[in-house]
Amino acid sequence: MAKKQYVYRIDDLPFTPLVEKEGIVTQFLLGDNIQISFIQNPPGATFPLHSHEAEQILIMLEGTEEHEIDGQKIHMEAGDVCIHPGNVMHGGVTLTGFKGIDIFSPPRTDKGGHVERMISYKTMPDSEGKYPANKIETKVPTWFKGVLAALRAKK
Repeated sequence: MAKKQYVYRIDDLPFTPLVEKEGIVTQFLLGDNIQISFIQNPPGATFPLHSHEAEQILIMLEGTEEHEIDGQKIHMEAGDVCIHPGNVMHGGVTLTGFKGIDIFSPPRTDKGGHVERMISYKTMPDSEGKYPANKIETKVPTWFKGVLAALRAKK
Protein backbone atom coordinates (compact mmCIF):
# COMPACT_ATOMS: atom_id res chain seq x y z
CA MET A 1 0.00 0.00 0.00
CA ALA A 2 1.36 3.41 -0.99
CA LYS A 3 2.04 6.00 1.69
CA LYS A 4 -0.16 9.09 1.80
CA GLN A 5 1.48 12.24 0.45
CA TYR A 6 1.64 15.24 2.79
CA VAL A 7 4.21 17.56 1.21
CA TYR A 8 3.72 19.14 -2.23
CA ARG A 9 5.58 21.46 -4.59
CA ILE A 10 3.40 24.23 -5.96
CA ASP A 11 5.07 23.78 -9.37
CA ASP A 12 3.76 20.19 -9.47
CA LEU A 13 0.09 20.96 -8.70
CA PRO A 14 -2.08 20.76 -11.84
CA PHE A 15 -3.71 23.89 -13.24
CA THR A 16 -7.52 24.00 -13.15
CA PRO A 17 -9.44 26.61 -15.19
CA LEU A 18 -11.70 28.77 -12.99
CA VAL A 19 -13.24 31.23 -15.45
CA GLU A 20 -12.34 29.86 -18.88
CA LYS A 21 -13.42 32.82 -21.02
CA GLU A 22 -11.34 35.17 -18.85
CA GLY A 23 -8.23 32.95 -18.79
CA ILE A 24 -8.31 32.62 -14.98
CA VAL A 25 -6.54 29.49 -13.73
CA THR A 26 -5.57 28.12 -10.34
CA GLN A 27 -3.68 25.34 -8.65
CA PHE A 28 -5.65 23.75 -5.81
CA LEU A 29 -4.45 21.96 -2.71
CA LEU A 30 -7.19 20.17 -0.76
CA GLY A 31 -7.30 19.15 2.88
CA ASP A 32 -10.22 17.63 4.73
CA ASN A 33 -11.34 20.99 6.17
CA ILE A 34 -9.38 23.56 4.18
CA GLN A 35 -8.54 24.36 0.57
CA ILE A 36 -5.82 26.59 -0.87
CA SER A 37 -5.95 28.07 -4.35
CA PHE A 38 -2.88 29.59 -6.03
CA ILE A 39 -4.76 31.84 -8.46
CA GLN A 40 -3.66 33.73 -11.59
CA ASN A 41 -5.80 36.33 -13.35
CA PRO A 42 -4.55 37.97 -16.57
CA PRO A 43 -4.89 41.76 -17.03
CA GLY A 44 -8.49 42.85 -17.65
CA ALA A 45 -10.01 39.57 -16.43
CA THR A 46 -13.38 39.80 -14.68
CA PHE A 47 -14.23 37.47 -11.82
CA PRO A 48 -18.05 37.71 -11.69
CA LEU A 49 -19.88 38.57 -8.47
CA HIS A 50 -20.69 35.38 -6.59
CA SER A 51 -21.04 33.96 -3.10
CA HIS A 52 -20.46 30.61 -1.43
CA GLU A 53 -20.90 29.10 2.01
CA ALA A 54 -17.17 28.72 2.60
CA GLU A 55 -15.25 31.49 4.34
CA GLN A 56 -12.45 32.82 2.13
CA ILE A 57 -9.25 34.77 2.71
CA LEU A 58 -7.60 36.34 -0.35
CA ILE A 59 -3.90 37.26 -0.11
CA MET A 60 -2.72 39.50 -2.96
CA LEU A 61 0.87 38.67 -3.91
CA GLU A 62 1.20 40.51 -7.20
CA GLY A 63 -0.83 42.94 -9.31
CA THR A 64 -3.89 45.09 -8.75
CA GLU A 65 -7.62 44.52 -8.76
CA GLU A 66 -10.77 46.55 -8.34
CA HIS A 67 -12.46 44.27 -5.83
CA GLU A 68 -16.08 44.34 -4.70
CA ILE A 69 -17.30 42.76 -1.47
CA ASP A 70 -20.73 43.20 0.10
CA GLY A 71 -21.41 46.19 -2.17
CA GLN A 72 -18.14 47.97 -1.27
CA LYS A 73 -15.65 48.69 -4.05
CA ILE A 74 -12.05 48.44 -2.91
CA HIS A 75 -8.74 48.86 -4.75
CA MET A 76 -6.48 45.92 -3.84
CA GLU A 77 -2.79 45.47 -4.56
CA ALA A 78 0.14 43.27 -3.57
CA GLY A 79 0.33 42.96 0.21
CA ASP A 80 -3.43 43.37 0.79
CA VAL A 81 -5.52 40.66 2.47
CA CYS A 82 -9.34 40.45 2.26
CA ILE A 83 -11.60 38.29 4.42
CA HIS A 84 -14.78 37.11 2.69
CA PRO A 85 -17.36 35.78 5.18
CA GLY A 86 -19.51 32.94 3.88
CA ASN A 87 -22.52 33.89 1.71
CA VAL A 88 -21.27 37.45 1.03
CA MET A 89 -21.23 38.60 -2.63
CA HIS A 90 -17.78 39.38 -4.02
CA GLY A 91 -15.88 39.60 -7.30
CA GLY A 92 -13.58 41.92 -9.17
CA VAL A 93 -11.79 43.14 -12.25
CA THR A 94 -8.06 42.57 -12.59
CA LEU A 95 -6.21 45.69 -13.65
CA THR A 96 -2.54 44.73 -14.15
CA GLY A 97 -2.75 40.98 -13.80
CA PHE A 98 -3.20 39.31 -10.44
CA LYS A 99 -1.52 36.52 -8.56
CA GLY A 100 -2.60 35.49 -5.13
CA ILE A 101 -3.52 32.83 -2.64
CA ASP A 102 -7.13 32.05 -1.73
CA ILE A 103 -7.80 30.03 1.41
CA PHE A 104 -11.23 28.43 1.85
CA SER A 105 -12.75 26.71 4.86
CA PRO A 106 -14.40 24.34 4.39
CA PRO A 107 -13.39 23.33 0.83
CA ARG A 108 -15.75 24.53 -1.92
CA THR A 109 -17.94 21.46 -2.48
CA ASP A 110 -20.97 23.54 -3.55
CA LYS A 111 -22.59 23.05 -6.99
CA GLY A 112 -20.24 24.56 -9.56
CA GLY A 113 -17.59 24.91 -6.84
CA HIS A 114 -13.93 24.08 -6.93
CA VAL A 115 -14.15 20.38 -6.08
CA GLU A 116 -16.66 19.91 -8.92
CA ARG A 117 -14.24 21.72 -11.28
CA MET A 118 -11.35 19.53 -10.18
CA ILE A 119 -13.42 16.42 -10.90
CA SER A 120 -14.48 17.79 -14.29
CA TYR A 121 -10.90 18.71 -15.31
CA LYS A 122 -9.43 15.54 -13.75
CA THR A 123 -7.15 17.51 -11.41
CA MET A 124 -8.34 15.84 -8.16
CA PRO A 125 -5.79 14.02 -5.99
CA ASP A 126 -6.10 10.26 -5.59
CA SER A 127 -6.74 8.48 -2.27
CA GLU A 128 -3.03 8.73 -1.37
CA GLY A 129 -3.08 12.50 -1.97
CA LYS A 130 -1.17 12.39 -5.25
CA TYR A 131 -2.17 14.92 -7.92
CA PRO A 132 -2.12 14.23 -11.68
CA ALA A 133 0.54 15.87 -13.86
CA ASN A 134 -0.19 19.33 -15.28
CA LYS A 135 -2.32 19.04 -18.41
CA ILE A 136 -2.94 22.72 -19.16
CA GLU A 137 -0.18 24.35 -21.16
CA THR A 138 0.82 27.32 -19.05
CA LYS A 139 4.12 28.62 -17.80
CA VAL A 140 4.77 28.19 -14.08
CA PRO A 141 4.82 31.80 -12.85
CA THR A 142 8.18 33.13 -11.68
CA TRP A 143 6.54 34.71 -8.63
CA PHE A 144 5.71 31.21 -7.31
CA LYS A 145 9.36 30.30 -7.72
CA GLY A 146 10.35 33.54 -5.94
CA VAL A 147 8.01 32.85 -3.01
CA LEU A 148 9.32 29.28 -2.75
CA ALA A 149 12.95 30.43 -2.92
CA ALA A 150 12.32 32.96 -0.13
CA LEU A 151 10.66 30.30 2.02
CA ARG A 152 13.52 27.87 1.43
CA ALA A 153 16.10 30.57 2.29
CA LYS A 154 14.49 31.00 5.74
CA LYS A 155 15.19 27.34 6.64
